[in-house]
Amino acid sequence: MRFDIRLAKNGAILRIEADNEAGSAAEEIVYQEADGGEIEAFAEFLRAAEGNDGPTTSRYSPKRIRIIIEPGDKYEGTGNTKSLRE
Repeated sequence: MRFDIRLAKNGAILRIEADNEAGSAAEEIVYQEADGGEIEAFAEFLRAAEGNDGPTTSRYSPKRIRIIIEPGDKYEGTGNTKSLRE
């Protein structure tokens, strides 16, 4: 497989090409940021890439990939934001 990630002004485009399938069309996944949601858009982009072409795992696998969004360890903002490590 060949992965090509191109950044756009308002998101990213992932192009996936299979190595062994002659004449097969490349797949493109497009993610667009919405109103300052750069972190959320990129996390969703990574989830799509992992979900479509990443290794197959489950809750019972010895290792698995998780893509999460959490506040920075030095973030001192207000609100109901709580670290997932607590």
